[in-house]
Amino acid sequence: MDPDALQEEVDEWVREGIISESQAEAILARYEDESSGRSRVVVALSLVGAALVFAGVVLFLATNWADLPRAARMAVLIAGPTLAYVAGIVAYDRSVPRIGHALCVLGAVLVGPSLFLFEDLLTLGVDPEWLLLAWTVAILPTAHALGSRVAAGFGLAVVVALVLLLSSPDDPVPAVGLLGVALFALGHTREGAVQWTYRVGGVALAIGTLVMMTVLEGQFELYTFGPSAVVGATAVGTLLGIGWLFADGDRESGGWAALTVVALALATGLAVTAPDTVPELAAFVGLHTVALAGVASTGYLGYLRRSRAYIDLAVVGALLQSLSFVEATVVDALSGSVALVVAGLLLLAAGVALERGRRSLLSRI
Repeated sequence: MDPDALQEEVDEWVREGIISESQAEAILARYEDESSGRSRVVVALSLVGAALVFAGVVLFLATNWADLPRAARMAVLIAGPTLAYVAGIVAYDRSVPRIGHALCVLGAVLVGPSLFLFEDLLTLGVDPEWLLLAWTVAILPTAHALGSRVAAGFGLAVVVALVLLLSSPDDPVPAVGLLGVALFALGHTREGAVQWTYRVGGVALAIGTLVMMTVLEGQFELYTFGPSAVVGATAVGTLLGIGWLFADGDRESGGWAALTVVALALATGLAVTAPDTVPELAAFVGLHTVALAGVASTGYLGYLRRSRAYIDLAVVGALLQSLSFVEATVVDALSGSVALVVAGLLLLAAGVALERGRRSLLSRI
């Protein structure tokens, strides 16, 4: 059976409640393990080939761009993404979908550099926010049309860059965290590779935000937060997403999203009020506490939903938080080589404990 057809069939089974997400992942993994490996080789060659083409185009532009006439530059900028898309469509028509997939993703990725170089070439005065928005409009529909996790990942990265840019000069961390929760909720609208990327990417952004807040120890005066329009927009999207999750009967996901929003609000409040209102030590402990709550709730959600991806993200988040805590306590309190040895031993112990916990959860599901 063709892997693409199997993916569609398995997604349909998950939508109908016949199997869980973890069972779907196991079915796909089993099929791949029992196959001849030819499809993996094709996928690998396609991705490597597309990456080499992208690298070659970038290298060519970097070395010869100034020597090209303006008309030639415009032609290159238009031809790059256009030819990639056209070649991808032709590959799909010739029954080589994986190569077509790689080429279409390449075309979507090339849209962004082309837009920025066009703006620089013609000095149109277009703000970078609009260029990133146009790139998003190109790459996310491509991801949905192809059912591509890779293109969806690129698209979400562009969306995060847009949020970072729009949040300036205020700290963008709260907006990014709220965006993560909104993407998590959006990913539950249906099953599919792109929606899976939304869910996992949203969890990664939210947990990453909470862990990032723990490194503010000793730097609270540098934290700037303002109720900007982007924070308001992401907050509204997050609240709508949480409401939809509960209305749809998904209390597990809705509970995780609500708890994460509360944790983000508490972390932001502690960062804003420290050290003037809240003592710095209390703020530091509070930030680690809410981050730990977010990490633990993610692991519990992974256990309830039988999702290896959520569990792995929780383990990575806990490890990064441990690193942040050790750096802010042991490394600062001790000196030189002693601090390095003690910090290293503590991190090794934490890593062993987290891996054992991860294996225990995975064995239970």
